[in-house]
Amino acid sequence: MPSPEHDNLTRLGARWLKKQGFAVVATEISAVGSREQPDVVGFRSTCSAIIEAKVSRADFLADAKKPERKADGVGLGIYRFYICPHGLIAVDELPAKWGLLYVRGAAVEDVLRPLGNIWPGLGPSVEGWNEFQHEPDLAKERAVLFSIARRLANGQPV
Repeated sequence: MPSPEHDNLTRLGARWLKKQGFAVVATEISAVGSREQPDVVGFRSTCSAIIEAKVSRADFLADAKKPERKADGVGLGIYRFYICPHGLIAVDELPAKWGLLYVRGAAVEDVLRPLGNIWPGLGPSVEGWNEFQHEPDLAKERAVLFSIARRLANGQPV
């Protein structure tokens, strides 16, 4: 069961994605056919992103062993981030192409992320963005979008 600190990081991560222009954002989502259960997932018309909230070193180190965290790991999100309390994770510990967000109080600090607010999809070469892009599993992303739509249709929060 997530802790209050984890819930806070998840809430702040969702707010950060919305500020980045992700119109569809959900937390703690699971979908049939997807092993991943991201803390935050967001979709724009051109791309997707996930955020994993980490409140302890042990949780971060265990997460790093997941197959989706490997350099060629196919999973959810073209863009992938960790969000954690300030200083918990260092940039040099991140999996390849991952971004990092620190939380201090109610503020989210961009530690490592692509610059600007373009958020291109795969394909077009945009300086500074391709270094953060992952190959997403499109079938799993469709399953997640369906799960979000089903929640909304049933009047459940996302």
